[in-house]
Amino acid sequence: MQPPASGNSWLGLSHQVLPVAAAYEWAVQPSCGAVVLFSGIVRDHAVDGDHRRDGVQSLTYEAYEEQAIRSFAAIEDELRSRWPMVGRVVLLHRVGTLQLGESAVVAV
Repeated sequence: MQPPASGNSWLGLSHQVLPVAAAYEWAVQPSCGAVVLFSGIVRDHAVDGDHRRDGVQSLTYEAYEEQAIRSFAAIEDELRSRWPMVGRVVLLHRVGTLQLGESAVVAV
């Protein structure tokens, strides 16, 4: 998964390991004073309300790609509407089976 050759948006789904460092580096621009990165990772437990379930070994994600990308674009549109000075935006989500510690989502 590579950043786009042009533009200020990198939105996508991937079966591959998400490029967390590359997403951050791509978002850095001389005109921006900060870059905020969120990486949601697979953890060893699940929480449902007040109940905790230990022993999670992996998670499997599925997505309807066309709708997911439309949703990412809508999120970006809202972000840019609220904060017009935002530079580059990255929204990536992994699909397939992920192991503990792997990034499932990256937002920059």
